[in-house]
Amino acid sequence: MNSHDDEEIVQGKVKKLLNDLPECNLSEEKRRELIARIYEVSDERKHITPFTPGIKVRVFSSVAVLVVFVMAFTYLFSPLYPVITNVKGTVKIYRASKNEWVFAENSGTRLGKNDILKTFDDGQADLIIPKVYHIRLKKDSEIRLAKSISRTISQDSGYVLEKGKLLAYYNKYRRIGKELEIVTPQAIATALGTDFMVASTPVLNQTTIGVLDGVVKVNSSLPSGSAIQVPTEVMVRAGERTTVHKGDAPDKPTPLLEDELLNMEELYNIGTRPQVALLISTGPTRTRELLSGTPLYISSEKSGVFTEKIRTTIKSFNQAIREKSKEKHLEGVKQLEEIINNNPNPKYDVQLMLFIGAYYEYLDDHVMAITTFERAIHDYPQSSLVSIAQCAIGIIYEEKLKDFDKAKEAYQKILSNYSNSPEAEEAFAGLSQLNK
Repeated sequence: MNSHDDEEIVQGKVKKLLNDLPECNLSEEKRRELIARIYEVSDERKHITPFTPGIKVRVFSSVAVLVVFVMAFTYLFSPLYPVITNVKGTVKIYRASKNEWVFAENSGTRLGKNDILKTFDDGQADLIIPKVYHIRLKKDSEIRLAKSISRTISQDSGYVLEKGKLLAYYNKYRRIGKELEIVTPQAIATALGTDFMVASTPVLNQTTIGVLDGVVKVNSSLPSGSAIQVPTEVMVRAGERTTVHKGDAPDKPTPLLEDELLNMEELYNIGTRPQVALLISTGPTRTRELLSGTPLYISSEKSGVFTEKIRTTIKSFNQAIREKSKEKHLEGVKQLEEIINNNPNPKYDVQLMLFIGAYYEYLDDHVMAITTFERAIHDYPQSSLVSIAQCAIGIIYEEKLKDFDKAKEAYQKILSNYSNSPEAEEAFAGLSQLNK
């Protein structure tokens, strides 16, 4: 075969290649120019190979885009299932998909929909979706995951607590999920950013809900068409509790019992945020609650947000509450004053000052109580809590020091400066009484 024949073969193959590729929509002139340019190259492979990779790259890119899209879709819209962690003692998981019970271990196992987590007399375990909620299941308890959430769709998450007790922290600043719902045989507790406790006691056929921070909506699990003509929903606020008996409406919220407050302090060891909490409600009675000796709880992350001196102070106050010791209260107050003076923290100082002022009042040191409340108002005038301090000043002047002119002045400042606060109702009532 001579060189001319070789050229015709190569040219024929190139023409065939171009004609077989629908992507190469070239004009006849351009096609001839391309054939001529390729034809001048001596190696036949160089004529053919430049065209095929282009097609492969396009196909590969489309597949890659599709794979990335599927992966992103799966990541964003697939359910988020809680991780089981901090397992202590005997804990078992019922796998609904396999209809079997297995032992839970500290291995980051996830609880699937309709799976059950069960703790025995020596057991305890946590259920966590980071930045959304943290639930601690106490001993001799059983809980089932009823509703899960995804990363993008705003939807409720929920559990069924058949028996036992749980402590729950639900992040009020979360970006996904709407409400956390805990259902028991007697009640439905719905939380939106709060710390709370649910205890279901089958032997008594009742459920108790206590709230440490935020608000929990509590409904009775009354059967549809029930003839009971009473309200079946109550709002339980910080520092309150309610009990629901099977077939009855929830009891009117009342202050948490002292032992319940102490037990619920454990809530501040779960979740991922430092917190100072005054256990008072959000309504117009909160100043009275503060002055009656409201406990203060301070939590700290393991990273050490607070000093060891704060932790010592916590122990001092907890001991004071248990022993009802005024001396130990005063010891804790002095420790807190030292911390505020040496380590000011705008995020927590107002709560601490309110607490200190209330305990000075508890110790009948009215002057120091007023001085502390005035300091809170002066140092943090923009805080939403300083209206409590102003109202406390008015109550002390009116009821303890019998200085009615200064009481009127304090109440009037509330109506002038904090007219939309819950304390406005107390101030109005105080002024009405003093002006008679």
